[in-house]
Amino acid sequence: MSLHVECSEPQRSFKRAFALSDDASNSVNPRPTKRYQHLPPTPPTPSLSLKKFSQSSRPEAVLSSPPGDSRLPRKPALVDLDPASCPVPEKSRLDYWLEDLPNSPPTRASSCPPDLEHSIPPEILDIGEGQPLSFDILQEISQSQRPKLEAGSLGSGRSSRPPTSHADYRRTLRKNGICIDHTGAEIPPELRSFLDLHILQERSSKVSPESITEAVNTAIQIADSPEGNVYDLQDTAMLPIKRSKVGRGGNTPWFPDGLPRNDVYGIPLAAPKADIHLGYPIDHNSGWTDKEDAVIDHVAARRLTKPAKGNCFPFFTLELKSEAMGGNLWQAENQAAGSGASCVNATRWVFREAYPSRDQSVMKSIAFSACVTQRLAIFYVHFYSAEKSQHYMSWIATCETMRHVQKSNHLVENILEHCLGARQTNIRTALGQLYPFPSHWKNSRPASVMDSQNPSADYKDETSNKTRRTE
Repeated sequence: MSLHVECSEPQRSFKRAFALSDDASNSVNPRPTKRYQHLPPTPPTPSLSLKKFSQSSRPEAVLSSPPGDSRLPRKPALVDLDPASCPVPEKSRLDYWLEDLPNSPPTRASSCPPDLEHSIPPEILDIGEGQPLSFDILQEISQSQRPKLEAGSLGSGRSSRPPTSHADYRRTLRKNGICIDHTGAEIPPELRSFLDLHILQERSSKVSPESITEAVNTAIQIADSPEGNVYDLQDTAMLPIKRSKVGRGGNTPWFPDGLPRNDVYGIPLAAPKADIHLGYPIDHNSGWTDKEDAVIDHVAARRLTKPAKGNCFPFFTLELKSEAMGGNLWQAENQAAGSGASCVNATRWVFREAYPSRDQSVMKSIAFSACVTQRLAIFYVHFYSAEKSQHYMSWIATCETMRHVQKSNHLVENILEHCLGARQTNIRTALGQLYPFPSHWKNSRPASVMDSQNPSADYKDETSNKTRRTE
């Protein structure tokens, strides 16, 4: 006796059903219509079978299969619906917020690069379609976009630092109180007399012919070489800068705290980064006392006294440029102007802190620089004129690398002799006056002598409540 048992159809959760169209022209590969109509949700009764639910809720769905193969699954076809009959969704809060936005274009961020407008001048709009543009017309289009590029070449913000290679950097130097004196006419009489007697004076010792020949041959070898080989001149009699008592550094960024700054103008100078800078050593063989080192490394002073790595109180900077690689003396002068002014301001700040009631002599804070190529070495003196409230970078000598080796040698020797002698002695005396530390250094931030300086005025005497000191 056989027993026949009917089992109910398996139950499973249903996905949301969609209305499908029966496209007679494409029953094998039906295409969806532009809109789908949502059908009633899954019935709540779990005992309702899939077959019954499909028959009750989708009477318009027609199932068809490709002819000739009954084994293929049957694919539903879509039913064309009228879009107008579909319900319109209600607006959300986001929709109302978007409608209230202004129609004006968004504001362009100040950090974005210059925006190019793809526009054609009116005078060339009448060109016939398909006709090639002449060279004059293309040049006119290019010229129309150039002012917009130049307007943003210095940066979008007033506080951006333009590079020393920028065409307007000389103007930035002047606006921040630095003047490049190409003839030396601005050198005051006191400083001129000192330079003639101690810096430009020929020394009794002569450079050997072998050393001169070596320096000339080195200059010839690097005439068409990359910039790195120009550094070879420092190992010759042309630039005898190697000394055991000299701290050397180079190609590292300086703190910009010592740079002069015009707050009204608003565009600061580029941070110095001298190729080579000479100063006083800071290692264990430097010769500074513990008290002097304490003043040099104090948080109120160290960004001025040690603006870069390798030394403290730098006094001689060198910028070496290769003409073969596009370097030039114009850019070297721009770079030396900033580093030279920083050297001057570091010593001026120390003397002002040590002797606040005394007028400073221009002689005590001078610094030197040299702009060098494989052809020339041009030397400058840097000083601050309290009378004119101006920093100067004044020319003192020009030496050809293949003709004036001995002249350049004596000039460098005299600079090092003065800076390692009288200049360092004056600095050490001032450092001794600053220990114990002044009372206003206790809660001071890192020193920046030019925070509020305007090039049109000398340093203000901000020491009314400071301890008066005497030499």
